[in-house]
Amino acid sequence: MNRGKTSGRTDDSDEAVIRKRFAVYLAETSPVAAHYQKAGKFQAIPGEGTVDEIFQSLCSKIDPVI
Repeated sequence: MNRGKTSGRTDDSDEAVIRKRFAVYLAETSPVAAHYQKAGKFQAIPGEGTVDEIFQSLCSKIDPVI
């Protein structure tokens, strides 16, 4: 809900939308992440920070393997 105050996206202020996002994450994304984690192919990336900070986090995980 706090992100909705600064993001400029109206859907970030709608509690029903946020609850739906969490439900979809738990039902669809989390099982996929668990599968790849068991296979040793999962790297968690913090999704907090600026776009540039998140991009750098992604690059720090991807660059060594390509």
